[in-house]
Amino acid sequence: MTNHQISSIEDLNAALLSQNPFAKPSSVNANDIWGKEFFDIETINAHASDAVFKALEQIRTGQYSTTSIAITAQNGTGKTHIISRIRHRLQEQDGGLFIYANKYGDLRDLKKEFQRILAESLGKTGAHGVTQWQELATAMINHALKVVKPNPKLYSPKELVKKFESSQTVQVRKWVNDLIKAFLKAKDVSDPDIVKAIFWTLTNEQSLYAIKWLEGQELAQYKSNELELPSQRQSFDAVLQILDLISEYNELVICFDELDTTDAFDEFSGLHISQIVAGLIKDLFQNLKRGVILSVMMPAQWSNKIKQLPGGVSNKVSAQGNPIDLRYMDGEYIVNLVSSRLNTYYAVRNLVPINPFYPFTESHLRDLGKGKPTIREVLDWCKNNCQPPDTSIIEEDPVEAAFAKELEEEITSYLDDNFRLADALLFSFQTVIGQTIERITIKEVTNKVKKRGGKDDYLNFKIIGKENDKDICIGVAVLQYAGGHALGAGLKRLNDYEKFGLTRGCLVRSKAKKLTTYLEQTYLEPLIRVNGGEYVELKEEEIRPLIAIRSVYQKREVDYGVSEEEILKFIAEKGGEKMLGASNPLLKEILSDPCYEVPTDLIEDEPVAVAESIMADVSDSYNIDEAVEALANRLDFM
Repeated sequence: MTNHQISSIEDLNAALLSQNPFAKPSSVNANDIWGKEFFDIETINAHASDAVFKALEQIRTGQYSTTSIAITAQNGTGKTHIISRIRHRLQEQDGGLFIYANKYGDLRDLKKEFQRILAESLGKTGAHGVTQWQELATAMINHALKVVKPNPKLYSPKELVKKFESSQTVQVRKWVNDLIKAFLKAKDVSDPDIVKAIFWTLTNEQSLYAIKWLEGQELAQYKSNELELPSQRQSFDAVLQILDLISEYNELVICFDELDTTDAFDEFSGLHISQIVAGLIKDLFQNLKRGVILSVMMPAQWSNKIKQLPGGVSNKVSAQGNPIDLRYMDGEYIVNLVSSRLNTYYAVRNLVPINPFYPFTESHLRDLGKGKPTIREVLDWCKNNCQPPDTSIIEEDPVEAAFAKELEEEITSYLDDNFRLADALLFSFQTVIGQTIERITIKEVTNKVKKRGGKDDYLNFKIIGKENDKDICIGVAVLQYAGGHALGAGLKRLNDYEKFGLTRGCLVRSKAKKLTTYLEQTYLEPLIRVNGGEYVELKEEEIRPLIAIRSVYQKREVDYGVSEEEILKFIAEKGGEKMLGASNPLLKEILSDPCYEVPTDLIEDEPVAVAESIMADVSDSYNIDEAVEALANRLDFM
């Protein structure tokens, strides 16, 4: 069959009945932004994305160094879609590095959370087929080579990653330390350890740990020894230094999304998430040396939340003036959108429709534009009406569709995010209040774990209930920390039944994250054998549906147009099939009777630190002026 042969009506109809071209929920999420595939009609709301790229061009030509842009629009008009367009165009055109913020974690300390967001985003693939961290490291190393060597060979990110990957750890460590010396000759930095961690991202063997360190996470002591880094560097100063390094070589686009969640408030300050993020944007705007800060929100958030903040915060959130408004769809936009989606659908099935709009008509699509619908409304209409003549479509449960979309999200990075994991567990336990699971009738679930009703950084929540007329209070701590102070602090709290009013402590942790024998003997043995607590293994396949349904709930009004009642009904009816609610194995295990046995496969002797250092003591390794000539000779590794 050639491309010009029109397919039979029977074949077209069979395809439409087998899979609806518009079945996928119309909202765009992080998976769409970071993924390779992205469906886009670039003429739709091009004025908004063009404004960002115009600002980047003006920054490149030296008209100014930093600006900020706010985009406002009602639900479904394509706010996140614009961000995805910007991300993909930056990647295609090598137009700068990209940071995407949409999950904010603990609102009480957003600067700490932003360090995680920054490091995670830079860990995504950039324009050269390697991570954005590796792109930055390459630019820094090329800069250093130009300073210490005449006419040096410069390297692409892929070449440099390949060189590091093909070498032994001992050799890589030597290169890293030599390159730090060279780089510090090229540029003043306040913390050379940040430079060292960025260089470590060039080797996949250590990149994961280096990125965790750059996120502000605490490394196990043996790993910090191996990388020759302090165990932790968590501060906004670290963020500012990373931004300063990026600005030396690249423009940066920082995008803030999902600011419209209605119930996202910091209970201590009373501020809404959009207002807290606005404060962060102000700080970033005052410190970012080269880039664009973009935020998207509904007009009401801008008018009722951001504009009401004192100190000129709104002027920092939208330095380019009034927010850019996204437009509703007209007939021409709708025709282009629908025909493009159908063209892709038919092409992958080697089908040629009788017209570009089948099973719709062009006139009907243009008539839709008279009502000025949003993109989401158009796509939802298409989903509900994309059917062969004389057939009907069974309407899909919108909660189930939203849940399926959220299940597509990549959650690997979330498996180290204690706050997010605990939040998903807390929400799921709150949906089963009043139910009896594993012989425990749940009366209350609260994150106010202290006796006076305060929250705690390490003990996440308490489950209060009855078991055979006996009062039960289970304290749950999700502790995915690699080691060090934070892990010890969390384990200590699980054993402090008196302080937190517990009858049982429950540690939730992946078995891949081993505990040292010291932590086992000091905390885990007393918790399990003496205090009757328990360890519950965190498994990705069991926490994934809980994270997904929590995200559906958080986005229920803005992205998915579903109610709390519909979500709870879905959990009740489909929980057994989808591993939700009382049917989730992780929830059941937390409530089940403890086994009083310490899992031996969770315990690992602490590895010895790296015995041999290639370079001299760190305090000597940054004495640049005495070593430049020697470095020039040693940096012939490439």
